[in-house]
Amino acid sequence: MLRTLVWILGLGVVFAVLATLIAPSVLGWYFTPPEGGVVMMKGDDAVRWGIHRLVQTQVIAFVIGGVLGFVISLRFRSRTAPAKTLPASATPAPVGPGGRSPTSV
Repeated sequence: MLRTLVWILGLGVVFAVLATLIAPSVLGWYFTPPEGGVVMMKGDDAVRWGIHRLVQTQVIAFVIGGVLGFVISLRFRSRTAPAKTLPASATPAPVGPGGRSPTSV
């Protein structure tokens, strides 16, 4: 379970970082100004739109990376069952003189 979580979070963060590096150039190439006005001197709407699209791209990339990490963790999981531990003994080990067990040196 821990290995699966590590894969999900690891690839999610890697994809989000890649989106942070790649998305600004893609958004600049694919730029469509926001609806409702001409963006001349005041660029508040354009900046809000760009930052919204950047955050949206990062979230989408994180989710895609998480799903890919989940698939990879399922693909490379170990096929063997985990080793079972023996239950603790209800009777204490015998103790000899001086508080030493018979097998201690």
